[in-house]
Amino acid sequence: MAKKLKKLTGKVLPDRYTCSARLYPSLLVVAPAVVAIVAIANLEFSWLHTSWIGLGAVGGLYWLSQLARDPGKALESGLWQSWGGTPSAAILRHCDLRIDAITKARYHARLAELVPNTTAPTQESETSDPQAADACYTAWSTYLRNNTRDQKRFNLVFDELVSYGYRRNLLGLRPYGLASNILACLVCGAFISSAVYQKHDVGAALWLALGADILLLLFWVLRVSPPWVRLTADNYAARLADAVDNVYLDHSKSTAKATVKAKKPRSAKSV
Repeated sequence: MAKKLKKLTGKVLPDRYTCSARLYPSLLVVAPAVVAIVAIANLEFSWLHTSWIGLGAVGGLYWLSQLARDPGKALESGLWQSWGGTPSAAILRHCDLRIDAITKARYHARLAELVPNTTAPTQESETSDPQAADACYTAWSTYLRNNTRDQKRFNLVFDELVSYGYRRNLLGLRPYGLASNILACLVCGAFISSAVYQKHDVGAALWLALGADILLLLFWVLRVSPPWVRLTADNYAARLADAVDNVYLDHSKSTAKATVKAKKPRSAKSV
């Protein structure tokens, strides 16, 4: 029963990446409007209303999770270009000093062995033909991404990927978040001004809603920016590069097993 419930929950609810990197940014966009509506209408939910709203929310999770993906992906190539290339490939360049030369030489040697038809660029060849070198680094980073999908074994890589996706998608949704917050603040302010002018009591919920919307507006204005996204992009690139040794170890073990298996004599078939 527990396994069936877990399987059903996995189908209905988004996975961790979808929740953190796609759903949560979308919720931050719609949150100001929801807070303002609840405060202005002074809504009180019974258990029946809450149940129906909960069911509707589950049905809308997938739609909300898709809302953030496209704007985030649309600005990604522009971000990479402004940063001087894809972070996971740029960190493998000789001219990039985030990894010391000795460690980087080991990474290059192992990646050249892991990825067929690639040769580790030298510092001179990278300088004379940076495009060819970047093509090699891109192939290496693609190989690493494809071989670090085990979330438990490469949990540090996955954690940074989630953080990067969250911030990138927030940046993509920034115009919508600003518009939603500004509109919600104006509406709350208008209702408060009207109540004060007519000498009516202003509910605490309305003041709290205005305060929450202003704080969230400051978050969109002051925090969500390309440099904020780049921090996690660089961290992800570093953790991906650190995974080279483990990926190489996995490859060596599988190669050794295949070699032993190939050397074992086949048993003679009975006549």
